[in-house]
Amino acid sequence: MRFLVDECTGPAVAAWLRDQNHNVFSVFDEARGMDDNDII
Repeated sequence: MRFLVDECTGPAVAAWLRDQNHNVFSVFDEARGMDDNDII
């Protein structure tokens, strides 16, 4: 499953999802501070 993890969620949730073999885009890890419209 694919997840978009918002910046305010933080890296722990994204890491847990990755450990469960999910495809994760973490705004915190990969696009911190980016405008919401640009992320979507």
